[in-house]
This record gives sequence, structure tokens and C-alpha cells, in this order.
Amino acid sequence: MRSTVWKEALAACADPPRAKRYYESLLRTGAGAELKKASAEQARIVTALFSGSQALSDLLMAHPGWFHAALDVELLRNPRQEQGLRREVNAFLKPALQRGEYTEACRQLREFKQREMLRIAARDLARLGDVTEITREISNVADVCLEGVYQLVAHQMTARLGAPFHQDVEGNWQATGFCVLGMGKLGGQELNYSSDVDVIFVYSEEGHVFKEPPRKKDVAGKGMSNHQFFTRLAKEFIVEVSRMADEGSLFRIDLRLRPEGDSGPLVRSLASYENYYAQWGQSWERMMLIKARCVAGDQPLGAEFLETIQHFRYPRLLGERILREVAATKGRIENEVVKAGEIDRNVKLGRGGIREVEFIAQTLQVLHAGRIPFLQGAQTLPTLANLVRYHLLSREDAEQLRAAYCFLRDVEHRLQMENNLQTHTIPTERKARERLAALMGFEALKDFEAALRQHTQRVRAVYDQMLNAAPETAAEEPLPRDFAAHEVEWKTMLANHSFRDADKAFRLIQIFVKGPGYVHVSPRTVELAMELVPRLLKLCPRRDVATKTEGPWRVLSDPDRVLARLDSFVSAYGARAMLYELWTTNPSLFELLIWLFDRSEFLAETAIRVPDLVDELELSGRLRRSKTAEEIFKDLAYGRADEDQRLWLRRYHQAEFMRIGLRDILGLADFEQNLVELSALADACLAYALDVVIRKHRLKQAPFAIIGLGKLGGSEINYGSDLDITFVADSKTKDLPKLQKLAVEVMDLLSAPTELGVAFATDARLRPDGEKGLIANTLAAYEDYYRQRAQLWEIQAISRARFVAGDVKTGEAFQKLVGKLCNFTKPSAIAAYTPDWKKEIARMRLRIEKERTPAGQNHLAIKTGTGGLIDAEFIAQYLCLAHGWQEPNTLKALQRGRTEKALATADAELLIENYRKLRRVEGILRRWSYAGETVLPDDAAALYRVAVRCGHRTAEEFMQVVGEYRANIRKVYEKVVT
Repeated sequence: MRSTVWKEALAACADPPRAKRYYESLLRTGAGAELKKASAEQARIVTALFSGSQALSDLLMAHPGWFHAALDVELLRNPRQEQGLRREVNAFLKPALQRGEYTEACRQLREFKQREMLRIAARDLARLGDVTEITREISNVADVCLEGVYQLVAHQMTARLGAPFHQDVEGNWQATGFCVLGMGKLGGQELNYSSDVDVIFVYSEEGHVFKEPPRKKDVAGKGMSNHQFFTRLAKEFIVEVSRMADEGSLFRIDLRLRPEGDSGPLVRSLASYENYYAQWGQSWERMMLIKARCVAGDQPLGAEFLETIQHFRYPRLLGERILREVAATKGRIENEVVKAGEIDRNVKLGRGGIREVEFIAQTLQVLHAGRIPFLQGAQTLPTLANLVRYHLLSREDAEQLRAAYCFLRDVEHRLQMENNLQTHTIPTERKARERLAALMGFEALKDFEAALRQHTQRVRAVYDQMLNAAPETAAEEPLPRDFAAHEVEWKTMLANHSFRDADKAFRLIQIFVKGPGYVHVSPRTVELAMELVPRLLKLCPRRDVATKTEGPWRVLSDPDRVLARLDSFVSAYGARAMLYELWTTNPSLFELLIWLFDRSEFLAETAIRVPDLVDELELSGRLRRSKTAEEIFKDLAYGRADEDQRLWLRRYHQAEFMRIGLRDILGLADFEQNLVELSALADACLAYALDVVIRKHRLKQAPFAIIGLGKLGGSEINYGSDLDITFVADSKTKDLPKLQKLAVEVMDLLSAPTELGVAFATDARLRPDGEKGLIANTLAAYEDYYRQRAQLWEIQAISRARFVAGDVKTGEAFQKLVGKLCNFTKPSAIAAYTPDWKKEIARMRLRIEKERTPAGQNHLAIKTGTGGLIDAEFIAQYLCLAHGWQEPNTLKALQRGRTEKALATADAELLIENYRKLRRVEGILRRWSYAGETVLPDDAAALYRVAVRCGHRTAEEFMQVVGEYRANIRKVYEKVVT
């Protein structure tokens, strides 16, 4: 090392070992001589770059000749202006256009972008520019690059196809303008290092393409239309901007902010945009358009576009419902977009993150900027200052938001520039967090995390104060009240909301609002009903508008059936006015019922039979809490005095099952928690049924232990699952006939049909000798059977055994026996064990796949088919046998396989992730009918409904992802078991 200059710089940087490696490598390049002559200031800048960005350090190593151009101290002291950037690009772009050297010009443009990003990052990491300067510079580079690509593409298109023209009001032909509008951070000139560029495309008028400029007498309607021309232009622009080449790429393009999202046309005329926003524009689109800005193409057209949408994005009057809508959008982001466990680490979308600062500023702009023009503007920080000026935000709040915004954007930049990845999440690894803290200028990680926490908490406090206290408001667009005069309009609207039978839906809507012909409904009830109808329609998938969604698609899968169920429910409830008053006062209750009617036929029928049940659950707050088996048993014990214990069990089960099902439908419990709660209900019901039998026969103690097998044993009870049980008595028990009667009584209490159905279907066929064996037997008899006569599949079955209720001592003894029988690391003397037991398991799985999968429906058989749930279950059971684990829960067994390295980490992750997803599909399928369904429907309409319930737009998309889940599960299965 040449001198103390570099020693001191390396010692002071955030990552000395890495910086030293890059320094020594760069010394051996063409930049070595300049490196040796570096001043202390330049050494500080270079080591800051080496510490802060591996991707850009590698870029410098690949282009040492850029050292002087990108890292000269004098050039870094101040930001480059847009005019200078344009002059540099135009110097090579214009000659290239004249010579037709388009490929070379694009290559130079990509190199220009990479070199400028290197320069900007060096300024940033060396703290020579603040957040506002850095984001503005990145945005200027993007503007220049996008304009360059537009010129190249447009020049090629017109040379090849001609130029687009349109006729003005006087019939004269005019050249048709086209521009690229930047949205989001690009539009606000607030780009990150790895931001997508959000754009939409607009052209001025409809017309046609001409090889030569047309004369007035030339007739329109010949050749390529303007829409076709500009669509091709936009596609070529997208390809060139996104193209990955040896020099890297320019930018990723995001087009989802255009009207109708991915389903909408790629380009639109100015009039088309005006019509769309006037008729279909939503609140999020108002906020999105605040940042709209012309970034390439016809600047006057861009200005005309902004003028056209001005009244939409900055309305003069707008109800405060937008506060509710923004809060709901942010809630969806937190629940559906932010990954589990990242809500407090995602500096953009998490709690108190960048998005909340932006939402605060943009919401206040939408509410007030139509009346206060000085609030209009695309950038966040100037907007905060203006909001203070007009007393819409306190100075203290604004200063806290500004400080937090700058801090979080700084963190975001250091996360992204490291590997040029679009990440916003603080890593979990301590070493990575310590490095991030150092890059942020903190000496200790705890100081950085304290600062982060302080900033996000302050943002969240302001956000909650403004947006999470938003009052309920009426529907945004009133629906026609005169059904007779607007029948066609109503039916069209219902058809557009995915009602298959618009005539029937129209009739049911009329009944909902006005009541059946024999019922007189007050004007107030009509008013309340008309507030509720839009809430129903809002949940229906639109056929006329492609809605932009983030995360799973959450809409009704069958609006016709929901409306019919709603009609039945209102009729069963009776007091229409009271019911509508309840729903409008508690709109969440109304939506809860709508989702219930769409997501579960079984629970819908229960709700209609007992219409007060759902109200009581929601209004009591019981939906918000889970219950253990012990808590459920205590609840059941309140009914010990009931004369008909079978009916009491079913009434309680009905209410509790509704509570658990609604928690699942509403997402108040994740799917694993849902299985736990269903299993707890099953455990408690079994324990209570045994308690009833003990009290009836005045027994001093439980006559046997109830052992759960299968899904019950694994605490994985799903909708419609039977309870696989067996009854084990102490080895000294003599009166076996009496045990049989007692066991049958327990099963009968749960399974006997009544007017309220059954609580749980019980199944004791997994006992020794199956249906021919005793329902209840002694522990000694069980041991003798499993050692002498049991087959391997029966040993597999008891590997999922779990004591559920009854004689604890016997239950524990049975568990110990199972531990010995199912430990193939020390195989005890059991007939079922052979050295090739693993192959036998594989053969058994193959037989199940062939014999229990319906012919021609392997792709629908999510349990027994190739890569189905049984693959994962067999892996879990194999692991337990092979390692002597007593873990009846499939998921926990797989997770233990990952933890203890019995499965390769990558295989375990792949298996667990896809098993959980496929099991969730099974749960959604079973929740509908409360039957043990394991095969997806082969009817197209029914499959579509299942797809929507699983969060997908189409059955094709749904089947594709299900196929991926199964392929991944089978991939691991073949490695482990076969």
C-alpha cells in the first residue's frame, strides 16, 4: 500500500476488508496510476464506493477507464444538470440517427447510464449530495435515456412505416404527437437506484400513417391506423428500454398504472384517457396522476394531457371517503404485499415507511389542491412544506415526516445499490445490518435501529391520526332508484359485475331494496338498502373494467349464488328494517356475510338456518380470538345439565364451527392456525363426549384412552375431516364387551344423525384388524398385534398417533409403545419391519396414486395424484420412521427434517412452501361443501369458482400454479422416498 492516504481511508470506511480487496484489484488495472496519485478526498470517495456497492464496484473493475470520468473529485462536488446530460447524449445520438447506427447508439446509451449511476452512487456514499439531489440526478439520467430510446425507436419506425397524421377540425392533416408519461417516482423525479420506471403512453388523435405527408384532399381510412402504429412504437420502446445486454440494461418498465391495468390497451389517445378517467377513474388513480410528467416525446402533448386530467387529479370537492380508501389500500399492502415477518423491516411498504409519507402528502393534495393550486406538485418534500404553509399539516409533523422520509430513502438507497436489486427490506442477518448501520454513519447497530424505530413510529403516528380515523361515508356513485325506468341499465351493470343471470339478479336486487310484493318497505329501509347494494357490487369481479390488484385477487367467485343466499337470509331474518340498520351501522358485518355466502356453502346454510348466529359472533368480538381445547371444553361444560347431550354438542359445534370458519374466511387466522383451531374443537368434543359417558355410567375414571390418528393425530383437522380414533384400555382390563359399548356411545354422541346433523364423523377402522377387530382393546393386545401381525402401512398410521382424551396413564404408555414401534433406527421385533421398508413405502404410494386417483383426473387429484398432498405426508412419515421421531404433525415433521438436516435445506424449503400452498387449496375446496374433497372439479364453471376463492383470476392461472406446487412436491418426493 503506497501511503497513509489509502491506509486511513480504508480504515475509516464501512467495510475495510472489501474495500481493500477492490483497491488492490484496481491497482492492477489501467486505473492504477491514477489510484496511486489519489488525494485523501478521492481515497475517501473511492473506499466509500467499494464499501457501499458491490455491483458498482464490479462495474468500475470492468471499466477502469471510467475512473477519471466518474470519480474525479471536482466533478463530484456538485450534481450534474439535466442540460449537461442531454448534451453528452446528443453528441453521440444525433450522428448515430443520421447514419442509422441504432444498435451502437443503444449500446452507448446503456454505457452512459451505467457510468452515470457509478458517479451518482459515489457522490451519495461519500455524502456529497443529499437525498433530494441524488434522486433528482437519477431521475434526470432516466429522462435523458428514455428520451434517447424514444428518438431511436421513433426514427426507425417512421423510416420504415411512415409517419402518423390526423385531421384537425378544418380537415387539414396534422402530424400526430406521441409522448411517454412518467408516473410514480419517475414522474416525481424521486427515482431509486433500482426503481422500475412507471410509464403510460398517449397520442394526440386517431388517424393514419402516411409514407409522405398527406394533402387535404387525401382520404382518411387507408393504411395502418395511428393506434396500431403507436402500439408498435410503444412495444419497441419497452423492448429497448428493458433489453439486457453486455452493458447491462437501462430500466425495468412497469405499465400497470395505465387504465385497466394489464388488461387495458397499451396506448390511448388523449380523448380516450379523458373519457376513461371521467367515467372510471378511481381514487388511487387520482393520487397516481399527481406525479404524472412527460419524460419523452412530444412535450406540448404531455402538457395538454396534464391539463386534460387536471380536474380529475385535483378535484374541487371530494368527500373524505378517500381517507378510508387510502387506509384500506395501505392495509391491503401490509396484509397481502409485504411478506410475512417484514412489516417492520420494509422501509417502503411497512409500518411507518416511505409509502405512508407519500400517502399523507398525496391524500391531502387530492382533498385540497383543487382549491389551493399552490399545493399542486409531484414531489413529496416540497408538498410537505406547502401543506404547512396552508395549515393542513403542523410544522412539527411535517419536519418529522421530512426527516423520516430522507432517512428511509437513504436506507433504501444503500439496500438497493449493494447488488442493484429492487429491495426495500432490512436484512435479518446481524452482520448485514451492522454493515448497513455503518453505511448510514452509525457506530453501533443499536443506534441505527433506534433511529429507524423512532422515524417509523413518528410517521405511523401522523398516518394513524390522519388516515386510520377516517369516518364511514355513503356510496361514491348513486345507483338508479327507479328500477322500471332503468331496467336495461341495471341489467347491464349486473352483467358487468359478473352475474350470469342478469334477469334473476335484477329481480332479487329489486326485492332486496323494495321487499317482496306482499311486504311494505319504508323509504328509510329503501335508503339503507341502496347504501348496501354498492357494497355488494364492489366485491363482484368487473367484466367491463380490468381492475389493478396487488396480491391475491379477492372478489366473489359466484355473485349469483351470493345474491340468492342473501335473499334467503333476509327472508329468514324477517325484520328487514332492523337488519339493514344493523348492516349500515356495522358494514363489516354485511361484508362478512357476503364473503361467507361466497366462500362456504355449508356455513351459508347454517347462517340461514340460524340468522342471529353471525351477528352475535361479530358484535361480541369473539371472532378476534382463538380458543384452546381446554377453553372449548370449559364452554361445553356449561351444557352438562342439558337433557339432550347430542343436540347440545351439535348446537355448540355449530356456533364454534361458524366462528372458526369466519376467522378463516376473513383472514383473521392463517391456514395453519385454522387447522389448529379445528383440531382443538375436535379434541374438546371428544373429551366432552367421553365426559358425558363417564357421568352417565357413574364411572370413577376414564375407562380408556382415546388416541387420535391421521389428521386428528397430527392436529391437522380440516373441513369435513373424519376423526380417526382408536380406544386403548389398561392391560389389566377384563370387561372388554363393556368397553365396546362405552366406545360406541362416545362415537354416537358425535356422529349420530340428528336434525342438526352431526358434530364430527368418527372412524375407528384404523384399529387392529380393522372393522373385524374390537373397537376398544387393551394396551397389551395392541402391542401384540403391532409386533406380530401389523403391516407396514399400519405402522405408518400409528406414527401419527396422539393421545387426545381419557386415561392419561394409558395414553402415555401407548405413546411410548408407538415410539418404540416406529423407530426404525432401532427396529424392535415387529413383523412389519424389513430392510427394504423404504421401497415398500414407495410401492404403497404408487398403488394409492393408481388406485385412488380417478381415471383421467390426475391433474385434478390434489391429494392422491402425482405430487399431491400424500407425497408430502409420506415424506414426513418416512422421516419419522427413519429417524425415530415422534411427530404426528406433517408440517412440523417436515420442518424438523429441515432443522435437523434430514432434508437438504433447498429441498426442505421447496417442499414446505409448496405443501403449505397446496394444503391451503385443499382447505378452500373443503370449506365450500364441508366434505372431504380431494379432487378439483372437472366442470369449467365450478373450477373457475374454486380458482377465484384461491385468489386467482382464471382457472388456467390457478391450474398452472397448482401444477407447479405439485411438480415441486414430487421433485422432492422422488429424491427422498423413491
